[in-house]
Amino acid sequence: MPAVRKVSKEQIIDAAVEVLRDDGFSAINARSVAKKLGCSTQPIYFSFQNMEELKTAVKERAAACFGDYMADAEQFHPAYKRRGMQWVKFAQEEPMLFQLLFMQDTHGVDLDTALRKIPFDADTDIAIIMQDYHATQAQAEHLFRQMWIYTYGMCTLCAAKVCAFTEREIALRLGEIFQGMIFVLRADKAREASVRPVARDSADGRELQRNSPDLSRGS
Repeated sequence: MPAVRKVSKEQIIDAAVEVLRDDGFSAINARSVAKKLGCSTQPIYFSFQNMEELKTAVKERAAACFGDYMADAEQFHPAYKRRGMQWVKFAQEEPMLFQLLFMQDTHGVDLDTALRKIPFDADTDIAIIMQDYHATQAQAEHLFRQMWIYTYGMCTLCAAKVCAFTEREIALRLGEIFQGMIFVLRADKAREASVRPVARDSADGRELQRNSPDLSRGS
């Protein structure tokens, strides 16, 4: 009987992550991982009780990779903006890992529930906003939620290969939305921002038209 090739647990996880990068999470199985390793499936089942255990290790590796991207922000100011830029960069450079971590099916739940299910460290972002921008807890949470939704949109565009952004474009687009939110919070414009469209020829519609922003005027 030929000797079984010795393969470490880390090598198996490395190979499974490569399968993920190439073909997606659903493609991870004993045969596809063994093919990457150039061995039989026996070493895989020697190191892992089953494929679910290996897939859990792959998810942990993906989360650690994302953590490395986000840790970079600690050396920058503004740290909050850097975290947003790094999130988009992660989606762009590691689309399959992003999809695994952030595009799971949460069955149409509300935003707060989704944030609890998706492995994103919201508390860190909120703490940074409160510290760097002297925001109250309520302001920080409001700003975080709006910026998270917009940034997540950019990330999914990148991960789905719909768009690609340069670092300059990411910084500009996130900065514009951030400045808009600062205006809303400083001027207490949440009421104006929450206007719902109504029929143009109704009394409410005519009132809204009279008070619509006029971009031809200066600030």
